[in-house]
Amino acid sequence: MITTDAVTQYIEHLVPVRDELLSRMEQEAIEEHIPIIQLPAVQMLRFLLTMHQPKNILEVGMAIGYSTIWLARAADEAHITSIEISEEMVQRAQRNFAEAGVSDRITVLHQDAQDGLADAQEFDCIFLDAAKGQYRKYFDLYVPHLKKGGLLICDNVLFRGIVAEPDENVPKNKRGMITKLRSFNEFLAAHPALETTFVPIGDGLALCIKRGDLS
Repeated sequence: MITTDAVTQYIEHLVPVRDELLSRMEQEAIEEHIPIIQLPAVQMLRFLLTMHQPKNILEVGMAIGYSTIWLARAADEAHITSIEISEEMVQRAQRNFAEAGVSDRITVLHQDAQDGLADAQEFDCIFLDAAKGQYRKYFDLYVPHLKKGGLLICDNVLFRGIVAEPDENVPKNKRGMITKLRSFNEFLAAHPALETTFVPIGDGLALCIKRGDLS
């Protein structure tokens, strides 16, 4: 956790009551160790999308579709394209979308996120929430599809706060990923075509506005 447990619990208490579907998905994620966006970050996501009201959203990393449903409800006129490699997750997410009544606004691409997009469609919001060590590759693949003025949201960029720890405190099995994540954060912060801020809520969010061409 990036913030203290007490602060996190307090913020979670302020999140509006979720319906039966979202509550069940949260419980499934806990029991099955499925990574989903944390509630404090959900609030930021809802706020940004309500303000920005994107019409075409790309989500990279869908899992059971928890964040996808939040995206669909916050931007209720948007179409969402979501990429997920796991067939089991795709099937479960599609059942959840049907129950949520948002299936008609979601296109699921069952593929490896490293394969990129087959066409040149543009998006006005991109949400990255897949393999953290591959964020730079996903940026190169997908952010060229983001319109000028579009919003890039990256989850887990502080990864339990470990990115800020001295190297000797980083678990050996996480060092490669943490090194890549640190490099990605520095890349975002220095990129001349982006206006970027980092928000230490949930597992850490990077919020970027694309100001111009990436080249």
